[in-house]
Amino acid sequence: MRAVVDLAVHSGPTRLSRTAEVARRTGTPLKFLEAIVSELRRAGIVEARRGAEGGVRLARSVDRITAGQVWRAVDGPLVSPSVERGNGADGNALAVQWLWTQVDRVVEREVDGVTLDELVKRAQQTSSTLDFSI
Repeated sequence: MRAVVDLAVHSGPTRLSRTAEVARRTGTPLKFLEAIVSELRRAGIVEARRGAEGGVRLARSVDRITAGQVWRAVDGPLVSPSVERGNGADGNALAVQWLWTQVDRVVEREVDGVTLDELVKRAQQTSSTLDFSI
């Protein structure tokens, strides 16, 4: 998520960010970030261009990308493991599964309701309120 917020801040429709720069700014190991960028590209969240003038940028505007889309692109579905009926699952296990299903719905609703635009604004607000004076 930090890499996508970084791209939102440092790249644009005509400006690409080099993956190595994003890795440095976010403190993410380069090989790990390259794998994440590959997943984000497959999901249509980022665009990548190779070559001397290459780099990465968001494929859509920040108000059209949600935290849930990024999360699912990188980590897969947000759902918790399920309990199968009939394989020794008792009422207790099924009750706990019901609870996790409810939690999943709440989490999905929340992360799908937060756009990258909102995350960027929060990041900028937080950065502007930091005081490093001694």
